[in-house]
Amino acid sequence: MIPHKRRAALACLASVAVVGLAACSSSSSKGGGASPATTVANANPSSYPTLPPNPKVAGTLSGPGVTATTITIGQIATTTGPVPGLFQGAFDGLDAWVAWVNANGGIAGRQVKIDRVDDGFNCSTYTNAMTNFATSAFAVIGNISLEDTCGKKVLQANPNMIDIQALTLDPTLYSIPNVFAGESTPPGAITTGLEYMKKKFPDAVTHAAQLVGAAAAANGKEEQLTAESLGYKYLYVRDIPDLTTNFTTYILAMKAQGVKFVDMTDLADTSDANFLQQAAQQNFHPDVVYGASAYDANLFKLLGNASLANNVLWSALFTSMYLGQDRATVPAVNTYLTWMVNAHPSAASTLYSVDAWAAGQLLVQAMQNAGASVTQSTVLSALKNINNFSAGGLVAPSDPGLKQGTHCVVMANVQNSQWVRVEPASGFDCSGTYHTIPLSEVSK
Repeated sequence: MIPHKRRAALACLASVAVVGLAACSSSSSKGGGASPATTVANANPSSYPTLPPNPKVAGTLSGPGVTATTITIGQIATTTGPVPGLFQGAFDGLDAWVAWVNANGGIAGRQVKIDRVDDGFNCSTYTNAMTNFATSAFAVIGNISLEDTCGKKVLQANPNMIDIQALTLDPTLYSIPNVFAGESTPPGAITTGLEYMKKKFPDAVTHAAQLVGAAAAANGKEEQLTAESLGYKYLYVRDIPDLTTNFTTYILAMKAQGVKFVDMTDLADTSDANFLQQAAQQNFHPDVVYGASAYDANLFKLLGNASLANNVLWSALFTSMYLGQDRATVPAVNTYLTWMVNAHPSAASTLYSVDAWAAGQLLVQAMQNAGASVTQSTVLSALKNINNFSAGGLVAPSDPGLKQGTHCVVMANVQNSQWVRVEPASGFDCSGTYHTIPLSEVSK
């Protein structure tokens, strides 16, 4: 099943407190991760296709943060506090996008400037930053913070304020008219990956188990309800402590119950690695381990023996394979990775950097569609009418205007100790649906 982005963020938060930042899908630009340039061996990005520059914004641009030569956008993420560097990837990704845009003439002939705030896991800091951006920035782009709910009152008091988030963690923000995301993730889950796995492993999905970190318990419920609606049968479900590193008790219980499909969508890649190592030690060999955050540059380093993941570890991605596997065939991936290296040579490519890049692309698409007068109001109107967005193929096509979750995925599997695109051969599989679940059902 496709990982809910909210889950991935919460799972990451839970794991880094023990094992360190490099284990998550988010990593600091100050080292510790594989650089985008070396994610795929012998990559030759100069020979790969790239995205053309964005079409020009032709309308007359005006609003807060706009001068004759510059346009200011705001961004908030958590990079200090209890988990240093947690969402640094969002800053890195927006930096890369701005560098690319500015190198190609900027927006409406203006260079893009970022006014950036680290909220440090502090609600007041987030609120104060949003209050400042309401009068100093044309738009707020690429936010990701566990304090995002603290911006509600500011957004409601400033209905023309544009907020295009990298990742919305508070699902109630979707009810605010001026909040958008490149890929909306309302409560629920995609069926496409689940349906694929059911066809490929029909027996395994009726002998399933689920491990969910406490921080993502509600998200695990969304996934379980979606899977059960398709005929999955969970023999064993456990909400486990967020800082779990020893899975032996759970492994032995699964082994005794004949589990063949282990759903770890709500856990970080550190958990995937620990589980696979300890399952091998206990001679437990399920047909499938389904890992949301497993598609990560650090997974094989964490595993030690990458062959433990061969043919068993699967992920349903709502992006193209941004670690580099799609670099030669998806121009948006090569452009994104090239400018990540340009902006931050030592930064790892992460889900959060992809999300922030996509948020920037959604802003430009709306500004292009805003008409002769490009203001916050006309851009918001344009955003509401964007019903097909993919950041040039970097992310799965979605409907940000209606804030509907995507139903498109890339099925990826570890083969010969590397991630491989399995289905479809190119593009995305959009055969399923986004299974929306009321918040009342999730909280039961």
